[in-house]
Amino acid sequence: MLLIGVSFACYAPSLDSLQEQAYRSAVVIEGEVQELPANASAETYSVSVRVLDVWPTNSGGLERQQLVTVGDFSSEAPCVAVKKNHRYIFFMDPTEEPLVFRASFAPRETVEKNLKKDVERVLCEDCGAQNRVIGNEEKELCESKYCK
Repeated sequence: MLLIGVSFACYAPSLDSLQEQAYRSAVVIEGEVQELPANASAETYSVSVRVLDVWPTNSGGLERQQLVTVGDFSSEAPCVAVKKNHRYIFFMDPTEEPLVFRASFAPRETVEKNLKKDVERVLCEDCGAQNRVIGNEEKELCESKYCK
């Protein structure tokens, strides 16, 4: 069956909680799938994602409206449908290429009512008073509107 505008991210079923997925992933963003490959039946492929929101503790240096590539998708089962113009929370790890990431867990569509708030709660837990030293700079962890 051919599904237009749909891509599939394939992962072993995970019993990890949202909290574990967020903590284990180097970068967590909310993003909208912008572009799918012409041939989603290829062995592995990537999708283009526009960054809609980032959380300071797991931003990976990304900013809103950047276009990133998320890879390691496949068309073989078990797969999670990824649709063009849909919003997801992406759990990712960086690659050696800038703005190219490998999905560490299956993305979660943001249609779940409290999903984004749950991610915010996990990534912004106790960060109001915390700072992180990065290089020679001390940065406020909670610059996000969600952490205040």
